[in-house]
Amino acid sequence: MARQQHAPEDVILLNSDAGGNEHPLTTAFIHEYSRTIFPVVMVSPKISDLGGKGLRSEPLRNRRKEWKEDDPMTFPDMAYIVGQFPSSGRQFCTQFLKLAPSLRWINENIRCKGIEFERWAGVRRDESRDRKDTPMFDWDEYFDCIIRYPVANWTKPQVFAFLKQHGEPINQLYLLGFNRVGCSPCINSGKGDIRSWAARFPEMIGKIREWEKFVGRTFFAPCVPGLKINWVDEVVEWSRTAHGGKQKLLMFEEVDAANHACVSRYGLCE
Repeated sequence: MARQQHAPEDVILLNSDAGGNEHPLTTAFIHEYSRTIFPVVMVSPKISDLGGKGLRSEPLRNRRKEWKEDDPMTFPDMAYIVGQFPSSGRQFCTQFLKLAPSLRWINENIRCKGIEFERWAGVRRDESRDRKDTPMFDWDEYFDCIIRYPVANWTKPQVFAFLKQHGEPINQLYLLGFNRVGCSPCINSGKGDIRSWAARFPEMIGKIREWEKFVGRTFFAPCVPGLKINWVDEVVEWSRTAHGGKQKLLMFEEVDAANHACVSRYGLCE
């Protein structure tokens, strides 16, 4: 949409790699898009992107000193330094792994040259209750610029239809039944996505298991009924149940998640 409305030299596509928590299929998709359709600027988080926020105690501030400011920052590095993994109530991963690296790149490559810019974001109102009042445009205090939400009033199927109309590819993870394809997994993943990660890509669950050992905290906020904390393997078992964890899913549902047939939730298989 941006490329339709503006000259190519006036459009910048920017992606931050979420501290290495993207699935290889997502990374490959971005690189192929950059190679065949439009160049994507890739940025990676640094320790300096933490700023001075989020470190509420001296032990946490001391943890940060284990790294240099220019060192790369991975997802588990961030969680270790902050003392916990992000949650829906404290979703600092977006700021430290996405927004801050992007703002750093903009300041170093765009703003320093005195170039005016605005930011476009693909946020939609039907994504969540918190986003139901998303305007078509607003002032972005963080980036100090206008921000536009050109698909705010679209549904997800409308987004896919627009891409299909213009012959552009989509991330293959959508074809495998995933709803969230940014982080793998996302801290806000639902039962279906967690079940699919465990069945299709168990190495993604293994990764989280190791991260939990490194940080000493659980990746997912409490979501298993009856447990005050839940480690990733407990969450995976819970994802294979229905009715509040009281009933195991039928076997064929597990088989569907494990094979590689298209099971898109958005009718993308045709």
